[in-house]
Amino acid sequence: MDTSSFHRLPESVQRLVTDGLDSEVQSGLERLDEAKKSGSTSDEQLASIEGDIRHAAELLGRYSA
Repeated sequence: MDTSSFHRLPESVQRLVTDGLDSEVQSGLERLDEAKKSGSTSDEQLASIEGDIRHAAELLGRYSA
């Protein structure tokens, strides 16, 4: 994925996006932990949460580089 256009954005916008992605990863991890503790979440729902976390983390990695 070409991130050159992202890196041309103002630094404040870049920070807003990366901070948002970081928050998304953290809240996803918290949701996943709670879902596992409750035991009432299906495997499909857990996989969906894990996928969301992975996607946000990948984007964060690309944009932070």
